[in-house]
Amino acid sequence: MDAEADRRAGSIDASALGMYHDGTVGTARMRQARRIALLISPDIGFCRRVLQGIHAYAVTRDWVFHDAPADVRVIPHMWRWKPDGIICGLYDEDIARRLARCRVPIVNTSSTVQSWRGPLVDVDNEEVGRLAAEHLLDRALRHFGFFGGTKTGSSIGRETGYRKRLAAAGFTPSVYHAEYRPVPPLNANWNGLDRPVRDWLVRLPKPVGILASHDRPGRDLVDACHQLGLRVPDEVAILGVDDDEFECWLCKPPLSSVKNPGVQVGYEAAKLLDRMMNGPPPEQLRIGVPPTHVIARQSTEMTAVEDPDVAAALAWVRDHLAGDVSVNNLAKAIGISRRTLERRFRAVLGNSVLSEIQRMRMEKAKHLIAETDLKLSVVAEQCGISGLARLTAVFKQITGYPPSTYRRLAADGQVSHAREVTPPSAG
Repeated sequence: MDAEADRRAGSIDASALGMYHDGTVGTARMRQARRIALLISPDIGFCRRVLQGIHAYAVTRDWVFHDAPADVRVIPHMWRWKPDGIICGLYDEDIARRLARCRVPIVNTSSTVQSWRGPLVDVDNEEVGRLAAEHLLDRALRHFGFFGGTKTGSSIGRETGYRKRLAAAGFTPSVYHAEYRPVPPLNANWNGLDRPVRDWLVRLPKPVGILASHDRPGRDLVDACHQLGLRVPDEVAILGVDDDEFECWLCKPPLSSVKNPGVQVGYEAAKLLDRMMNGPPPEQLRIGVPPTHVIARQSTEMTAVEDPDVAAALAWVRDHLAGDVSVNNLAKAIGISRRTLERRFRAVLGNSVLSEIQRMRMEKAKHLIAETDLKLSVVAEQCGISGLARLTAVFKQITGYPPSTYRRLAADGQVSHAREVTPPSAG
């Protein structure tokens, strides 16, 4: 922002939320269409969903948009355009300080900058942490970790909710703090995580479940485990946040992630801005939208067990689901008798070997149907299920939906990938 624009902007207060940066007020601007500046980076999956939500609200409003990154260099150009309102996603302290002084109605959609005291609509980050803890607790884990920063509000909130839920269950996570920017700078280190982080991963008691504050650090943890020879998810189950499909699918195995309601955040932000532009600001200027569910992929697809033979058997099944996974073949691969394997499975999991194999097949089918565009016949083949007809029958019995309907509902965010304990035969 140039000096003159700084002078004109002044300090924000509630009475000024309906005033424009050039000093004119509300109806004094004789322009039919309202100009809305969008300072939101489309490079981030969550932000793209926020933009979708803004558009969904705006279809009933006479708004015109101009979008640009939230960068200090665009601010002078934005003021010359004379926006009626601003929706932004602030990740930088400098631009946050500059925008906090403006008199144009403005709504932020990111909790990253802790100093921001203006209107804010974002995901409820403590609820993100609680939901993540529930997901890892459901895996019967007894050791937990958290990997995130101390300088961003979103990471702090997620760690707080995570700690609270684990404390209620009698657990305390091991925490490693590292700072991450949503968009890595061009000069970021390409050599992976620092040695202290890798040492932390090695020292953690196994099996362990780790919540990463965002998908990008989660992806880095998966890659680091691969380099260290730590098996994901059998030794280290890793969960990210935001469900950025690019980040989640670029690592191996694919990263599970808390699905944040970006579309709803964008819709509520636009709704709040509309109210601010059309009258006195509402009393509620900070809105936390709860996350929807966890998108469970392979990085947390496990049940923590201390019996080494049962753990090895589960890992072998996961790696060979598309092949001939019979109880006899499994016992032979692990090197113990079928009778012993059955006894240990029932003691540890409360389930037969065959039932557990069938459950894992259907879990993989649910993931492939919801998360990929593979033909259903290919899904059946990759899950070791004997044909499309068998897949359809069993899948509907378990989920209540045919595979094609489940795929459509998953795309709309209307179903989550709940775990099934004992499905019927899927062979």
